[in-house]
Amino acid sequence: MIQGGQFTDSRNEVRDDGGARRRPPFSPLAVGGVLLVLAASIGYGSVPDASPVRKAPALSPPAQSFVRQHCLGCHSKTKASGGLDLATSFRPDDSGNFNLWVKVADRVSAGEMPPKAGRQPTPAARKNFLAALTQPLLAADRLRVRREGRSTWRRMNRDEYENTLRDLLDAPWLQVKEMLPEDRMVARFNKVGDALDVSHVQMSRYLAAAGYALREAMAKPPTRPEATTRRFYAREQRSFAGLARFSRFNRASERATFPILDNAADIPALMRTAPMTVGAQDPVKRELEAIGVVASAYEPLQPRFDQFRAPLSGRYRLRLRAHTFWAGPDSADRWWRPSRTELSAGRTREPVSLYASTPQGVTQVLRKLGTLDVGPQSCIGELETVLLKGETLLPDAARLFRSRPPNWHNPLATPEGQPGVAFQWVEVEGPLYDAWPTRGQRLLTGDLPVKGEDGTQVEVVPSDPVRDGERLVRGFVLRALRRPAQEADVQPFLKLFHTARGAGASFTEALVTAYSAVLCSPAFVTLEERPGLLDDHALAARLSYFLWNTEPDAVLRSAADRGALRNPKELSAQAQRMLADPRAQRFVDAFLDYWLDLRKVGITSPDETLYPDYYLDDLLTESCVDETRAFFAELIRGDLPARNLVASDFVTINERLAALYGVPGVQGAGIRRVPLPKDSVRGGLLTQASVLKVTANGTTTSPVVRGAWITERILGQPVPPPPAAVPAVEPDIRGATTIREQLAKHRTEPLCASCHARIDPPGFALESFDIFGGWRDRYRALGDGPKVPGHGKNGQPFVFQAAQPVDPAGALPDGRTFSDVRELKRLLLQDERQIARNLVRQLVTYSTGAPVRFGDRPEVETILNGAEPGGYGVRSLIQRIIASELFREK
Repeated sequence: MIQGGQFTDSRNEVRDDGGARRRPPFSPLAVGGVLLVLAASIGYGSVPDASPVRKAPALSPPAQSFVRQHCLGCHSKTKASGGLDLATSFRPDDSGNFNLWVKVADRVSAGEMPPKAGRQPTPAARKNFLAALTQPLLAADRLRVRREGRSTWRRMNRDEYENTLRDLLDAPWLQVKEMLPEDRMVARFNKVGDALDVSHVQMSRYLAAAGYALREAMAKPPTRPEATTRRFYAREQRSFAGLARFSRFNRASERATFPILDNAADIPALMRTAPMTVGAQDPVKRELEAIGVVASAYEPLQPRFDQFRAPLSGRYRLRLRAHTFWAGPDSADRWWRPSRTELSAGRTREPVSLYASTPQGVTQVLRKLGTLDVGPQSCIGELETVLLKGETLLPDAARLFRSRPPNWHNPLATPEGQPGVAFQWVEVEGPLYDAWPTRGQRLLTGDLPVKGEDGTQVEVVPSDPVRDGERLVRGFVLRALRRPAQEADVQPFLKLFHTARGAGASFTEALVTAYSAVLCSPAFVTLEERPGLLDDHALAARLSYFLWNTEPDAVLRSAADRGALRNPKELSAQAQRMLADPRAQRFVDAFLDYWLDLRKVGITSPDETLYPDYYLDDLLTESCVDETRAFFAELIRGDLPARNLVASDFVTINERLAALYGVPGVQGAGIRRVPLPKDSVRGGLLTQASVLKVTANGTTTSPVVRGAWITERILGQPVPPPPAAVPAVEPDIRGATTIREQLAKHRTEPLCASCHARIDPPGFALESFDIFGGWRDRYRALGDGPKVPGHGKNGQPFVFQAAQPVDPAGALPDGRTFSDVRELKRLLLQDERQIARNLVRQLVTYSTGAPVRFGDRPEVETILNGAEPGGYGVRSLIQRIIASELFREK
């Protein structure tokens, strides 16, 4: 705390076991007050333009006349339909009044006002009114931007902060995002400055996260860790062997996990008349030994390679050896038993997902590392990934079923048998380093020796504490800031280093204190952008946090240092380079997580009674997110027209998604581009499993939710929230009435009719798809009728029935009709520019940290005009956004 200008610890004093007084232990967290004062002294926030501004112009007499003739009949003080009173004065300098008239302009432009039943203006009168209204609104908005700036000076969100620390400290394993408070959103994104405030609580969390990250990155053994290659045999793992032994006495487990020798059950090992493994005594037989499974992993039956624990956090290369087999039918009883069943070579290829897992006994956290294809021939699959210290490996035969008692039945079983996967071994190579010491270690400790390999007990040993400390702190400030640092930038952190030393901190603690202050300072946490044309370093940061979600790399920093980014060709070349870099996947992931809500795909689970065929299907859940990300990345890579967002002649799928979509000829777990047959219902975002899942609740679908999603996310037309007094429509899972019939009654409410006329029709077209995107002609329901035959992934029989037929037809507000989703797509694509316009608006919001304002609309149209000859290619739109004034100015 700060007391009388002196830095002290809040605990004052403590006693040791002998009762003697001693100085309290130093903690970098004790400098929290100093850091907050430091932050306040530098200042967060935007710098407004102090130049004088002109008063916004008034509404012209012809425009006032239009309002009197066509609007006041429904929207006046005596009759304010929808709560809208247009008898109020035109005061665009007031934000509330400005937003009201923007709404009027948009409704008149869309043909929604005046209503169809009323007196309609001539096309010329409508055009003249919009011109007369638009000009003063544009002028008022531009005045406001001059006065306040277009966007708020924002801090990084927690994803950006984690990525930046990983890249700055060369520690790609760092996990700090969950240490920080959840970011708020504006205009659906967590990158908008108005939502990213800075509080005392957040600063203290940033401080804790920075301290943790620094100690993790500083830790280094005295010599370079040897990149060893170790092999872990499945039969020698406690969890594999334990489950196989357990199966000897448990019928439910026997069908799941058992020892295999090549393609035959190893009965002696199963019956305990022989060891579970021959070990190193017989290397040839050892290579044939495996643990077979005919079910996917689930708690508590989760085989792991538990003899492996990642010794250090870092990069590793993993190799998995496995093969498939075929288990013949067992007619003895319903319990499948390897001891009674003939095994043979596999007949299928199976996807195996590999997860990093926390040790047993700890709350389980699984991180997916990748998916490998396994075939009948024993093969080795390889992937490179990041592991955290102490993590172990969990393989999962992802397509196989997950039985749940009682009376389960394998849905993959046929009269000839069922598929299985045999795990032989996993090989781990690592940790892998590009250089030693790492870039992060050299930045933090220079050439000084370090004691201790544990991130909580690191000690840097200086030869000259003052000189070494100042050298290291100065170098860290110069590297961490995303602009050239001046001496005035360095001095506060040097002072903090010496203050900490004077308060009793060790050399290492003082370093961590100063470094933490840098990582919590406004110059690091915020994107420093001042009103007007961005300088080269601010532009480099904006570009990097747009396309990579992290700090600029050395190449981009060098271009900024040379002042080259003011050159449009150089800026374009840098953007092209960055889009071709693997780090651009961070942009794709983060942008889609919020624009399309992909981050919410796993929030709901398919209902186990209505949708047991999807219940517990992790492979499908993971694959549908991968599809959408790969699809958007393909649009960027090929500069494909924005119309593909609505309808494309290809999909990006794997075998699991191909089965869901009914697309033949696709094998393997890898996502790849697959052409579609003519007139397919698939193609585009609307019919992708991720979108259809995120717009359902796991039990039912709603045309209202899906229609509002299309209207807002694809067409860019805002949908007002529903009136609080009107209850939501809940679909009837008994199947007595359809959702269309319920909505027909709902639309009789005057407060509901106008909005539902816009949002329900596109939602009706998507009623042909269930809660996970599977095609349906009839709804599912629970009741006493005849059940649909089949078994779910959990092994339980279906208990649902086919209910009312689906009617996907509808009519748009302008009267155009469609019979199904194919025709809806064709209607939407009659205005390709609006599809592209909405995408540009989303990208501008994401990249600049501010929603598109009314005054930004002409610049948006300029971007569209430039990309129109190429069909509004997605890559071209991104490039033109980067070249625009919206991007290059605050």
